[in-house]
Amino acid sequence: MSNILLTEHLASLPDASIPLWIDGWNYGEKLLNKGKTAPWGDVGAFVSFHKQLQGLLGSDVLTIKVGAFYDFWLQQNPGLLQEMASKHRLGFALRTLLANQSARQQLHEIVTAVCESNSGMPVLLEMSSPKSWMGDAHCKAQKKDSTEVSWDDAESASMYVADFIRFFSDCALSGILLHDSEGEGPASEADTLRYQPVINVAQHYNWQVVLNGCSNDFTASSEQGVNICLGSQEGAQGQTLTPSYFSDRQGAPAISAGQLIYVVVPSDAIPESVLACLAELRKGRE
Repeated sequence: MSNILLTEHLASLPDASIPLWIDGWNYGEKLLNKGKTAPWGDVGAFVSFHKQLQGLLGSDVLTIKVGAFYDFWLQQNPGLLQEMASKHRLGFALRTLLANQSARQQLHEIVTAVCESNSGMPVLLEMSSPKSWMGDAHCKAQKKDSTEVSWDDAESASMYVADFIRFFSDCALSGILLHDSEGEGPASEADTLRYQPVINVAQHYNWQVVLNGCSNDFTASSEQGVNICLGSQEGAQGQTLTPSYFSDRQGAPAISAGQLIYVVVPSDAIPESVLACLAELRKGRE
């Protein structure tokens, strides 16, 4: 099964277009699913939800939110959360979570179905970065508000995530999107190297890597295996648009050739306003 290269897909859009990468997940759950979580337990229903959301927003890039899937899975399978909490070592919770075969298989079926039903579009796995995910999983398991995760820890987490994404090697994915919290992502080439196990697996399967949340005005490069870096910093290939744009229509960045806009639609956004804002951003396509 062949995959679509994200950068080639974006470059193939009409010359006057501004590529829009639209995250409308929370907005879609509220609007289409009455505020309930997406139907992760039913592959057919999930694909229908995913297509409805794309029909509303028309994003140039499609994603599958891995973190949202695991939130659902843990609610349905509290025994896994108990297993994650059985040891206090920092990396144990994430390693246990990602090793669960039943969860992997369910997510694999979803990813396969979404890729097959969107064969002309790039589909990416979207997840927290290894550094962020390790801390989140540990806090969830140990019922803590926060914990410190070093870059050494992040490298260990990357090995767990690398093993996890190999499970999707037969899916027609275009890549992976890794989120770090604002200001907590890589701030240097040395930091980006901590994600190398994940980057290596992605490159092996011809998937492209997107980072969101690089800090201190650092922009990871293709030489490091990163194809797109999202952020507000100078040099970022994807300019992030604040969610407040949908209420005040302020803060739209100046976009140069080869860049894209990445935007999150707030869950409480008014549908008419969302349509108007997206139409405004797409004016260059007419």
